[in-house]
Amino acid sequence: MNRLRIIVFALGLAAWNGASVDAQSRSVENNQDAKPNIVFIMADDLGPGWVDFDGTEAAIHTPNLERLANRGMVFSRAYAAAPVCSPTRASCLTGMSPAKVGYTTHAPGMGQDKYLKQIGGRGTGGAIDAESRVFIPGEAPSYARELKQLGYSTAFFGKWHLAGEGSKNAADGIINSEWHPEHYGFDSNLGGCAYGQPRSWFDPFRNGTIPNRKRGEYLTDRLGDEAAAYIEANSASPFHVTLWLYSVHTPIKAPADLVKKNGGSAYHAMLQSMDMAVGKVLDALDQTGTAENTLVVFYSDNGGDRPTVGLAEKKGSLLEGGLRVPMAVCWPGVIEPGSRCDVPVTSPDFFPTFVNAAGGDASTIEGLEGKDLTPLYTGAESLDRDSLYWHFPHHRKGIQYAMGSSILEGDWKFYRGYGKTADALFNVRTDPQEQTSVIQNNPELAERLRIKLSRWLTDVKARMPRTDDDFETEKDD
Repeated sequence: MNRLRIIVFALGLAAWNGASVDAQSRSVENNQDAKPNIVFIMADDLGPGWVDFDGTEAAIHTPNLERLANRGMVFSRAYAAAPVCSPTRASCLTGMSPAKVGYTTHAPGMGQDKYLKQIGGRGTGGAIDAESRVFIPGEAPSYARELKQLGYSTAFFGKWHLAGEGSKNAADGIINSEWHPEHYGFDSNLGGCAYGQPRSWFDPFRNGTIPNRKRGEYLTDRLGDEAAAYIEANSASPFHVTLWLYSVHTPIKAPADLVKKNGGSAYHAMLQSMDMAVGKVLDALDQTGTAENTLVVFYSDNGGDRPTVGLAEKKGSLLEGGLRVPMAVCWPGVIEPGSRCDVPVTSPDFFPTFVNAAGGDASTIEGLEGKDLTPLYTGAESLDRDSLYWHFPHHRKGIQYAMGSSILEGDWKFYRGYGKTADALFNVRTDPQEQTSVIQNNPELAERLRIKLSRWLTDVKARMPRTDDDFETEKDD
């Protein structure tokens, strides 16, 4: 089989050592002769505890997500690769960490210069945000491109936020259409542009990639309809759907009837609307007879914009509240219904998982950092990985543990601060809210993790925070 050869772009990508799984043999073992369809659903700014399968509030109504979870596996320690959206999305698509891609914070709608002035750092003599990409280089790996090469039809629906800065100044969210999903292996794109949040939740959407069709229609409803229709139209051959919902990002708005049904809570109404979109997709799979041969993933791009009960801080933080996300996966014949996994997993893992499941071999693609999750789907209790890493060299208003990097090894998380927050060491099992740093009591462990983190940052050629002098040099040049 001819394989697309990915041109390694100039970020000094190192070869990865992830183990691959023979997807064809696995399919035979599970009596699946056809390539599995793959559906990847991602919510926006949804922390754990805000859906029924791991929720804490009786007022939450997400029965379709509970239906998905009951058919498959819930991951209790799923992490986003970054505490904000764009970097996590880039890591999902490329199979690499945000630090390796060079995309470490969101592409600001107001533009980078204005955003830097707003969040502080310039002129203070302290750390200034590292330079970050605002789009993905076209030659970077893409799971959609790989799936297309393997014979899949591929479609993107929803929020992309990987297509340039300054979308607030655009009438339709388009900064450069060459950075849209259709240039990264997707056959079609509805909704994906530079927007990080909807210009309008209701039709007319003022989004250049979504044709208006019914005035007042809610965006989440439209995206669910379109994804379901795509499944119905392409069910005769292997298909892939990426449905990255704009929900539940601000502004918090939902249809009036749903708000009323949720006791006046627009946020709970948004959760229910999101769940209804998931239900449309699951129904389409059932009605077309493709559900039994479809891998479905539900995930979120970062921790909640609303705090998660029992976890510290929220979106924008390198503590658990900014990184932990809800995750459920269904794959009939492979995953035991109603199962649970407590192994830490993260965003780059989806790339090799999807490619190997489709009959490809992700190990031939240079630079990937993700691990194939299939062993966990089939009962393994660990992956060939001892640590997870994060690099967020950026300020975030109201967040203490931003502007730093961190490593999670087992139950130990070491945070390296670049700004006003000092280095810290937490045990996330005994202290899940990360209230007390024990770095003074464990100096040798902290130093070992510090060295390990530093080596990783060097290996991926991470872009580091800047100073006022850097900007003066740029001006002189």
